[in-house]
Amino acid sequence: HSVSSSWNLEPDGNRLYQQHYGSIDVWTIRAPSKPRATACLSDWLCPLAELTTTEFYNDFLLRYGIVHGMFGLLQHDKTSWASVSLYKGSLSGEFQLSDLETLNLLLPHIQRAFRLHFQFSQLRGRSEGIEAALNKLTTGVIVLGAKGEVLVMNNRAEQVLNRRNGLLLNHGRLEAAVYAESARLRAMIGEAAKTGSGAGRSAGGTILISREQRRPLSVTVSPLHEFNLSFSQRPTAVLFISDPERNPELPDDLLQRCYGLTHAEARLVMVLLEGYSLKESADSCGVTHNTAKSQLKSIFSKTQVKRQGELIRLLLSTAGIM
Repeated sequence: HSVSSSWNLEPDGNRLYQQHYGSIDVWTIRAPSKPRATACLSDWLCPLAELTTTEFYNDFLLRYGIVHGMFGLLQHDKTSWASVSLYKGSLSGEFQLSDLETLNLLLPHIQRAFRLHFQFSQLRGRSEGIEAALNKLTTGVIVLGAKGEVLVMNNRAEQVLNRRNGLLLNHGRLEAAVYAESARLRAMIGEAAKTGSGAGRSAGGTILISREQRRPLSVTVSPLHEFNLSFSQRPTAVLFISDPERNPELPDDLLQRCYGLTHAEARLVMVLLEGYSLKESADSCGVTHNTAKSQLKSIFSKTQVKRQGELIRLLLSTAGIM
């Protein structure tokens, strides 16, 4: 039981209500029997003569001088509960029918505010969840709008763009350092965005983006259909960036957990993934060539592959997520 906001109830009262008294609040227990968005008085839920015999009244309400209540149930289903509650002490007298009429006038407006709050909370939660998932990928991902503008990108894509080597972000739009590649990239994004908007037929494509003193980036553009998320503009295309210079990130303990490799075997696998031969990998790990061959045979058995090429392909697919 939680209290989102309260007036004239000290913090200790909120804590006690959340920890215990909310579970024995006779008003809250009986409120669901009343229609939503309709105000009611505490006596309608529990007559005062009965209320004064409860633990809730004697140990909690009396402590804070509460005798009478007026309530409006805003939301009640399997996952959420929301209400507005007003209280009076014995010296203030009971709530009048005019008070009830005023609360009844306000309830539909408060109910709409709560409904909007729940909708925005769900959208925000879903957006944050998708963003967190994208940031787990080792591939750069950029979501684009109908005019090719960048709407969102993951951490990996941001790292690539921050280097300003080959692929650039200029006034919210993607460009390549080489003019011919930039023109082709813009055209590819434009066609994919049209398809994503329902006005084109292009399936996207892949382009190599040249870089200084490094191998080209591989950039794949694809349309996005019916992608509904909390963006101010609707996404229509997605762009994936692959950097061939970047070594896969596979922690040793991940290989040990996934495939049951020993620490030495996991270390050998990581060196092989960097493109070295078995002999070079053995030298790097400080073991003999025969020891490396024996470890590789054990690795094949544990990962259920027969050749080194199959092993590399398997591990590269595992490296798709950090």
